[in-house]
Amino acid sequence: MIAHLVAAFALTVQDGAALTLANGMRAAIALAKPKERRTAALALARQKDATIDNVLATIDIVSRREPSTVGTSILRAPIFAADSVEDVELVVYVPKTYAPDVPAPLIATFHGTGGSGRGMDRMWRETAEKMGAVVVAPSEAGPNEGYLFSLREREAAIGAVRFACANFSIDTNRVYVTGISRGGHLAWDVALRQPDRFAALAPMIGCPRYQLVRGQNNLRFLENVVNVPIRDLQGSRDDPGVLQNLHEAFAKLEVLHARDAKLIEFTDRGHDFDFNAVDWPVFFSATRTPVPERVVFTSANLAEARSHFVEITQFAQDVAENPRIDVQAASWSKLDALGQRRVVQAQIDADTARIEVVRSESGRFEVTARGVAKFRLLLSREMFDASSPVEVSFNGKVTKRKVALDVKVLLAEFVERLDRSFLPVAVVEIP
Repeated sequence: MIAHLVAAFALTVQDGAALTLANGMRAAIALAKPKERRTAALALARQKDATIDNVLATIDIVSRREPSTVGTSILRAPIFAADSVEDVELVVYVPKTYAPDVPAPLIATFHGTGGSGRGMDRMWRETAEKMGAVVVAPSEAGPNEGYLFSLREREAAIGAVRFACANFSIDTNRVYVTGISRGGHLAWDVALRQPDRFAALAPMIGCPRYQLVRGQNNLRFLENVVNVPIRDLQGSRDDPGVLQNLHEAFAKLEVLHARDAKLIEFTDRGHDFDFNAVDWPVFFSATRTPVPERVVFTSANLAEARSHFVEITQFAQDVAENPRIDVQAASWSKLDALGQRRVVQAQIDADTARIEVVRSESGRFEVTARGVAKFRLLLSREMFDASSPVEVSFNGKVTKRKVALDVKVLLAEFVERLDRSFLPVAVVEIP
């Protein structure tokens, strides 16, 4: 069906309106700020020729890439992060087998404290050639004094992935995130908060974060990566806090029946690891499921409240990113360090929103949630029957909505996420 539409639309691409739509999509994709991209996408949706079918065909056309220089290139790009646009250096490695008409896997790798993307590509070149994968290694444009656990850093990391998808032919179902030390912490944090972006996670001498004094905690989001394959390489003689966080994380992942999560420790090493302990081409054969039948997602920040086709749009009042910890002094003083840690973690978990959505059949969704006041479901054509109402059961309350195809949803989604494997054409907002 899509191939037929592409062929038919390509015949009319010389028409002024059709050419305007294609060029307008390219221009919107190239904008640095998300708000600007959304505004441009909504303006395109008002064009007379911006029908669902024409936009789907145009997506195929604008997704075609020009041939790229094989090997390592050092590029600069405007990357949006924390309400500003940063001039970021990105090291990109393109394998010899790269073909602009064949989507390639992507390895996004993040460097350590004080380092840069330069040289990060070298450790992945052999793997990239075996896989036919593109490698992108951004340099930190901020202080570069260790991982600061900030939204700015995470947005810059996602921006680097988006840059690669916008400029190279990338299979969005095979995007892998990795990093060393500071970059390992960042890889964990990005994957924990936006798990639907990645097919696998491979941090090295990095860990999830638990810092009571600074209110930094992403152990609360471990359920998000249950279906994301993980390999963490770690020296056993490294910082005890790092080891404690890792041991706790992997113990919890085991309880959660994680799909394929392994901590690989090296007893004779400190802040170090053996890169060859993993067969990377085999591990990186994992693929993401773009529209799973079941989505489970936890969040405490509306800027990072989306997973697959589910997005939380309003939290309940008890959800907090940095909650106040209330414990009676007498009870607290009786606990050892591990006991205090467990009490704090339990309170933080209670202040975290959780939503579970199950697609039982076409157009029917069973939703259970805590800490969620409002959410929306993004629907591709395959997920519902436009002639029948969509049925959503939210914590036992059933809502039926007649849903119309909306080209604004399609354009805004693709221009931002560049994901050809999930193209929503409608949205259901609950309540």
